[in-house]
Amino acid sequence: MNNINWNLIHSFLAVVENGSLLGAARSLGVSQPKLTRDIQSLEAETKLNLFKRTNKGLNLTSSGKSLVESAQKMNKFALKFNRQVQGSSTEIIGNVRISANEIIGLYLLPAVIASFRQLHPSVTIDVLITNKVSSLSKRDADIALRMFRPTQLDLVINRLPDMELGFFAHEKYIQKNGAFSSIEDFKNFTIIGYDESMEFINGAAASGYVLKRDDFKLRTDNLIMQINLAKQGAGIIVTHKKLMQSIKYMQEIKTDISLPIMPFWIVCHADTQYNARIRTFRKFLIDWFENDPYHGLSTR
Repeated sequence: MNNINWNLIHSFLAVVENGSLLGAARSLGVSQPKLTRDIQSLEAETKLNLFKRTNKGLNLTSSGKSLVESAQKMNKFALKFNRQVQGSSTEIIGNVRISANEIIGLYLLPAVIASFRQLHPSVTIDVLITNKVSSLSKRDADIALRMFRPTQLDLVINRLPDMELGFFAHEKYIQKNGAFSSIEDFKNFTIIGYDESMEFINGAAASGYVLKRDDFKLRTDNLIMQINLAKQGAGIIVTHKKLMQSIKYMQEIKTDISLPIMPFWIVCHADTQYNARIRTFRKFLIDWFENDPYHGLSTR
C-alpha cells in the first residue's frame, strides 16, 4: 500500500461525521454513487472493512474507528494548509465569506458591502446569516461579526463600538396597554422573547432578575421576526436602541431595569489575516464601523 489519495480519506471522514452516505455527499457537494466508489476504493487500498451497512445507515467497524483520529488530524492540517496558501495571495481578487447575526446582517451589512464592492469589484462576497457561532478554523467564514469576545488563541480580534439596548414597542401598543417601569410589572405585558435560546433568560439572571420561558407570551429565536412582531403592535421587544430609533412609530420604554451594553467584535482566523482581500475587507469594516456601528443603517 503506497500513498493513499487524500480525497478518499476526506470522503471517509465526511461519512463518519454525517453518519450516512447521503448526508456526506450533500456536505461535500458530490453524488452519492461517487462517494460510494470513494469508500470502496479506500477499503480496497487499505484492505480493511471500514463500515457495517445497516438499515439505519453506516456504522463504523473496529478497523474504521481506529482510523478516525488520524483522519481528523489530517483534515485539521489540510485546512491549515489551505488557509496559509490563501493567506499568501497579494491580489485584491477572489471570494470573502462573512458571518453575522440576523440584525447585523440585514440592517448593517448591505451598505458596507455595497460600498466595498464599488471599490473592489473583483472581490465576491458570501454572507452567512446565523445567530449561531460559525467556525472560522473550519472556514465556515473568513470574517465574523460577533456580539461577544472570542477566546480562541488562533483568532485576530478587534473591538468595534458598543451597542446600546432598550425596551421598545409600537406606539399603538403603548397607547392600548401602557408601559411597564419595573421587573415587577413584567408579567402584565406581552414581552417578546426567545423560543429555544436561553439568551434573554440568562442575560436577565446575570443582572439579578429571575425569568422563565412562560413569562414570555410571544417567543421566537428569529430576531427579525421579533422586530416585525413589535412593529405590528404585538408586544414589547428588547433590541438595539439606534435601530429602533430609526423605525417610525417605535417608542422606547424607560424602566428601572438595567440592560447590558452589547459588545461588537470583528474576528478572523490568524492564518487568513495576511490574505490581501480578507485583510482589505476587514480593514474596510473596521473603518466603516469605527465611530458609529450603525453607519449606513438601512431600515427596509
